[in-house]
Amino acid sequence: MRKKHILLSIWRQSIEQFLIYRTTSVITFALALIFLLIQLYVGNFYFEDINSVAGWTKNQYFILITFTNSATYLYNIFFIVGHENFSEAILQGDLDYSLIRPVSSYWYLVGTNIDIPSIFNFFLSVILLAKYLRIELVGINQVVLISVELIMSSITIFLINQICISVTFWINGLTALYGAVEDMISFATHPRQIFPKLVQYIFTFLIPILLVTNIPVELVFGRVSWTYLLYFWIIITILYVISILMWKYGTKKYSSAN
Repeated sequence: MRKKHILLSIWRQSIEQFLIYRTTSVITFALALIFLLIQLYVGNFYFEDINSVAGWTKNQYFILITFTNSATYLYNIFFIVGHENFSEAILQGDLDYSLIRPVSSYWYLVGTNIDIPSIFNFFLSVILLAKYLRIELVGINQVVLISVELIMSSITIFLINQICISVTFWINGLTALYGAVEDMISFATHPRQIFPKLVQYIFTFLIPILLVTNIPVELVFGRVSWTYLLYFWIIITILYVISILMWKYGTKKYSSAN
């Protein structure tokens, strides 16, 4: 009952914030919609005179775009508001209230707000993703696989952002790292085969951005080995451990404004 009460409080607070800032929320949704339409338009331009780019058809490229957008908005729904306040709370010494609560401070700080506009963006992206998957005549097993991978990609985005923002505990001037993750995801929303081999390696195995965007779609179409899925789980585990350790030692270094 206590957990249910907490979830209801989070939802009620998020709805109230949405209503207070509804004009800003509508503009945010509209801008995201425009950006998605631009991505699809550019995709049509890419494939205007050719049937495939780096082995990807136009429809498969649209699956890549809508999958990445869906994973990003799933992350945004639950964590973007918390992450936007995270580095500011560290720099201003305002973590006290989160640290003394009788719940996990790691999750309380970043997971107690819901971004309502991202819910609309998420469902729009998922509907388009389902449309493009239907054109490919994917089976139920592939649908289940891409649904699981959608959650895995969203978790990975969260963990990478969590780690980047946690650097603020030690270096005040690196708050821009948070925005860099979004830029890298935009950069990686293209067929990975168009990048040099070294870039593919770095952004798949060291900085797993292509693992978030390309590999899930390639797995669905049987273009890469299933060992990538195992590696995906390993990466998530490693990133989670790193983020927990950075939170643990970062809060010990934290200085309160009070």
